[in-house]
Amino acid sequence: MSVRILDKDTIIQQSSDGFKPLIIGQPHTLFESRAARLRQLAKASFMEDYLFLIGQIVQVQANLTLEYQSKIKTQTHTSEHAPLSAPHFAPDAIWTEILGDLITQLTPLVSDDIKATLDDLTQLNTNTLTGYGKALRQGNFDQIPADQAIFVWAALNTYFSLVVANTRFDWQPEGGEALQHCPLCHSAPVASMVNGSGHRYLHCSLCETQWNSLRAQCTHCGDSRQIKLASLDDNNAPIRAETCDECQSYLKIMFTEKDLQIDPVADDLSSLILDIKLNETALLRSGFNPFLLPVLQ
Repeated sequence: MSVRILDKDTIIQQSSDGFKPLIIGQPHTLFESRAARLRQLAKASFMEDYLFLIGQIVQVQANLTLEYQSKIKTQTHTSEHAPLSAPHFAPDAIWTEILGDLITQLTPLVSDDIKATLDDLTQLNTNTLTGYGKALRQGNFDQIPADQAIFVWAALNTYFSLVVANTRFDWQPEGGEALQHCPLCHSAPVASMVNGSGHRYLHCSLCETQWNSLRAQCTHCGDSRQIKLASLDDNNAPIRAETCDECQSYLKIMFTEKDLQIDPVADDLSSLILDIKLNETALLRSGFNPFLLPVLQ
């Protein structure tokens, strides 16, 4: 795997060629669309209150991308292997400022119990917050209270999405290489997305990057012999689970041509019933949605 920073001419050429192994979205547009999707899905969900809360968080993320886009440094010297992963990259302290502004904007909007959680976060010093951020990035979720984790992650998510958008990254897989983690920040995917042309991309839970992944093979172990698609009651549903009997895992797979408004984070949350059904089997979820932390713990 090789990651590099592109010059402007190369970006223009790749855009005209069509297919790209790496897709980097515009953070403000992405978060705005996600917030709208969450509000829409909340209306018909048994998780209405929670989806509405996450929609409020994501809307504030969208607001903050406009404020912080020019403040986030681009990366000029990076590793060729997962340059934004925890071993190679420490986020600037500005991410804690994003967290502070996130808390400030959310406080007037949320219920008293959520306000109490936000107030607890404001009492933490920078060293504690830095430790929480590192724990989340390394998957040590038991080292941070679950009710606080979603807000810390939202700040990191906003920061990393802007770093990636401001830096011209390119990724070229080597041979038949398949990655189960993001080639930029090494975070787990939320879900996989199949676009109208049939290409499948994994969507990063932290930096919002999408990277191409071959279809009909497990995104976790690479096996192609024991792959099946599971759904609740419709084999043609826009949201299904790709299961693998070889490694006993599954990951949601979403078909955008069946619903152009599908969002990996929002629709993963709203399809929790599918996870509950699959958890009745021996299959384990290989993807990660940070907003499920308070629900699952």
